[in-house]
Amino acid sequence: MNQNSIWLKEKEKLEFPKLQEDKIVDILIIGGGLSGFSILYELLNTKKTVCLVERNKIGEGVTSKSTAKLNYLQGIVYSKIKKEVGEESAKIYLESQIEGINLVKERVKKHNIDCELEEVTSFLIGSEKDKKNIEEEYLFLKEQNRDVKKEGNTLSIKDSYTFHPLKYLEGLKQIVKEKKIDVYENTIITKLEKTKDGYCCKVNDEIKIKAKQVILACHYPFMLLPFFLPVRTYIEKSYVMAKKTKNSKKETSITTYPNILSKRFYKDYEITLSGSHNICNKLNEKENFEKLTKNEKIEYLWSNEDIMTSDHLPFIGFIDENLLLATGYNTWGMATSQIAGVIIKDLLEKKANKYQKVFAPYRSMNLGKMKQYGLNVLSNIKSFTENKLKKEKSWYPKNLTFSIHNGKTIAKLKEDDKEYIVYTACPHVGCTLIFNEIEKTWDCPCHASRFNKEGECIKGPSAYNIKVMDSLLDQNKLAPEKDV
Repeated sequence: MNQNSIWLKEKEKLEFPKLQEDKIVDILIIGGGLSGFSILYELLNTKKTVCLVERNKIGEGVTSKSTAKLNYLQGIVYSKIKKEVGEESAKIYLESQIEGINLVKERVKKHNIDCELEEVTSFLIGSEKDKKNIEEEYLFLKEQNRDVKKEGNTLSIKDSYTFHPLKYLEGLKQIVKEKKIDVYENTIITKLEKTKDGYCCKVNDEIKIKAKQVILACHYPFMLLPFFLPVRTYIEKSYVMAKKTKNSKKETSITTYPNILSKRFYKDYEITLSGSHNICNKLNEKENFEKLTKNEKIEYLWSNEDIMTSDHLPFIGFIDENLLLATGYNTWGMATSQIAGVIIKDLLEKKANKYQKVFAPYRSMNLGKMKQYGLNVLSNIKSFTENKLKKEKSWYPKNLTFSIHNGKTIAKLKEDDKEYIVYTACPHVGCTLIFNEIEKTWDCPCHASRFNKEGECIKGPSAYNIKVMDSLLDQNKLAPEKDV
């Protein structure tokens, strides 16, 4: 069984260099997934100098973990937004998803991108207790002139799509490379310092990128201020598998929250997502995976995290005069990432955009939604505290041991005649990491940083590794790689 996403199996390998020297640009985009490249695509013809940096390999973050649906039938969402935020916001969100889908279609056709884009029928399946909610969702979509069908507690639409996300991204990469735009991989921004005319961004605490404006398209921003995302969101983790099937269909389906079961097909594979939960809860990763894979012959198995907002709407726009944000896609980033590019381009050019007010990061929240902020904080505090008190979990394998050296907890994993030694505290804000036995990673249950078994940071917001250096072990004097 391959313990990685099926999309990485056929990923093309157009690579970009690592930044080696200081740079001065007008616009810096941080994050090389679909959001970052969609924004970059929209800025191809700007007269300003633009640069994009990615901490790892382009597209190998959240973009590679998705089930890759282009679908506006997204569970019970529009009727919720209508009730909690307002009908106009629900309409705007629906328009954004349809436009995002159309943008992918247009770009695929214009640039002849071979990403296996395929029109499919999509189903939303509700239980008996969801009868009223399904009816409300159906009526809203009908009022917006969508061709939606209802049969019992199931809705269906035909104008939705599936595709290969990394092949689509590869097409955008080729366009960007032909335009000779500066793109850098394996380039980690460790600090963001505000200056009188923009920002100074430090790469690995050494190289500097000076930019007049910075766009955070990195899923979860590595710095807490000024927006303080942990208060405004929580992170949902899901588990995904791909297995061979002889009954591949041109359809997708999803059940209603909270017992989500999402399916699609790719070639002769059936891809299933389930087990969604707040990352602060259900820390036993092995048990979570086993619930999905029980009695199944799996070929690919992986997990994904999504940033969930209190009002079901994304955060896209300015968070200060020279800093912009694109995140909080509530599990539907394939279409929303395309819209992020359009919105941010308009904002940078000081043009009006119909989505701008509804998706603004500092939009107003009603009292009910503000209460969720407190719950998000309490959830993080609970996870932080409980894991500090007991770092070694009962379900951990016997080849994983813990010890204290110079006041710091380290973990030793013995595997394949090798020993992997890491610090157990996430460098971001110090949360105790959870060992993910299935994917062989150390995962942060507070803000979803992730490290491989060697201790290298493979997903932010952490900007530092957790590997214990051999030289420090030899001296029996342990200290972090970076003073954080």
